[in-house]
Amino acid sequence: MILRVLRARVIPGEEARLTRLVRDEAVAAALQVSGLLSFQPAVRQSLAGVELIVVSTWTGFEELTAAAHNIDGPLAMPGAATLLADSHAEHYELVIGEARAMPLREAKLRLTRIPILPNVEASYYEAVRKWADRLLDESALVAFSLGRRVVGRQDDIVAVMIWQDEAALLDVAGSEGADVGKPLGGRELAQFWAAEPAIEHFDAMTAIEPRPDAPAILVADDHRRYVHATPAAARLTGRPLARLLTLRVEDVVPAANREAVPEAWDQFLAAGSMEGPYVLERSDGSEVEVRYSAKANAPWPGSHASLLIPLGDDRELDVDRALIDAGFVARYTETASG
Repeated sequence: MILRVLRARVIPGEEARLTRLVRDEAVAAALQVSGLLSFQPAVRQSLAGVELIVVSTWTGFEELTAAAHNIDGPLAMPGAATLLADSHAEHYELVIGEARAMPLREAKLRLTRIPILPNVEASYYEAVRKWADRLLDESALVAFSLGRRVVGRQDDIVAVMIWQDEAALLDVAGSEGADVGKPLGGRELAQFWAAEPAIEHFDAMTAIEPRPDAPAILVADDHRRYVHATPAAARLTGRPLARLLTLRVEDVVPAANREAVPEAWDQFLAAGSMEGPYVLERSDGSEVEVRYSAKANAPWPGSHASLLIPLGDDRELDVDRALIDAGFVARYTETASG
């Protein structure tokens, strides 16, 4: 698998058009790209102007090149090339990272370049995996990816962390006794570093208007992999957001029901909608009964939304209204239903 890091400079005056492109088109386009697993654009202001970074993961280099008109140009962002200058892509072998994430939340993206000592790769990756697993379970880390350069020095490592917000990053840095501008995980990982890692921060771009009081909504792709979950859905399933984005629909139901999920999913896609009672299995093995209403190809083609309401809660099962309440603007639901 491939981790791709695209850097570019936004042409002065085109910032608003880039924001609209991400909001209106990027997610729908990304969901249709074969082999694209995750996709997150982010920006920061520098002396040179607005810098764009796009971090994406792919099933393989063949799929990546098949999607590319220009190997150093933006992918899954139709029309973005005309808004950018000096674009350049770096490609890494994805060593750690399973999230099926899309630009569907405000977040802080942190990119860290890590030079490691010779002959410590296997031990380093094992230590990072344990450290990252703890963060994914205990903090508001949304996604974590680690790659090593495909061409050139194999000890050139890049780590990408997507945090729910800046406060979450500050909390973890504070708990480790580190400044936010310093590397995280020093207690476990510094023994492997050949030099202090270099850190960059960006503001993630999003296609929705995040609302903390959004109802419990899960959004999956055609292959039943979750691409988005609201905080309420994470609480209901008993899992951190980051964990949900590594799971499929069948992973949150009781084991006895899992074999039936693929057939039921196909029936749902064919029908276009489905609702009724449902049982979720939480991460601790306990079960919670809910009512659900699901709509295919909403809020975008290739994405399928489910609204979950616990039994005993008499709120209306209205997926379109729930998507608006979750920050997906009205035109998406109108397009999906019309």
